[in-house]
Order: sequence, then structure tokens, then C-alpha cells
Amino acid sequence: MLLNKMEWNGLLIWPPHWTEEIPTVLECGILKSVEILPLTDLIKIDATCAGTILSGLIFSKEEYQGSLYRKLKENIGKSLEELGNMEVNF
Repeated sequence: MLLNKMEWNGLLIWPPHWTEEIPTVLECGILKSVEILPLTDLIKIDATCAGTILSGLIFSKEEYQGSLYRKLKENIGKSLEELGNMEVNF
């Protein structure tokens, strides 16, 4: 399934939900780090966009959280737009 088509409780999980309020940022930037937030349905990502480090949250169901985390981890350094169009198998 394409990352930008995946859902969590009826909501698309991509693009990430940014912790900073920057209205023009959706898929801007390069993925820098990924981590699962323990005991949650969340994966935290950090990306750089125009010289700024952004943090975002991706909601994920338990059945695909590990697969999604590994796929993102394997693709650190790629653009967020490219990541949104990648296939995630679980």
C-alpha cells in the first residue's frame, strides 16, 4: 500500500502531523530520523526543510507500525514527497 494512502482510524497518516505550526509545510524536506514512541500509536520523524529542523508525528496501527518504521528508517535521506509515494508492505 502507498504510504500516502494509509489510514489510522479513518484519517490519512501522510503527510505527517507537524508539531510546529507552519501552514505551508506538508511534504517539504528530507527525512533525518525516525523513532517509535513507546506505548503509543505514534512514530516520530525529524526532517529538514529550508534549513529548519521539523518534527512530525505519524499515527500507525499496531499491525503495521514495525513495518512502517523499518521502511522509513531504510529511507533516511530521501525527500518526504518521495516517501509519501513509496510502497509499504505489512
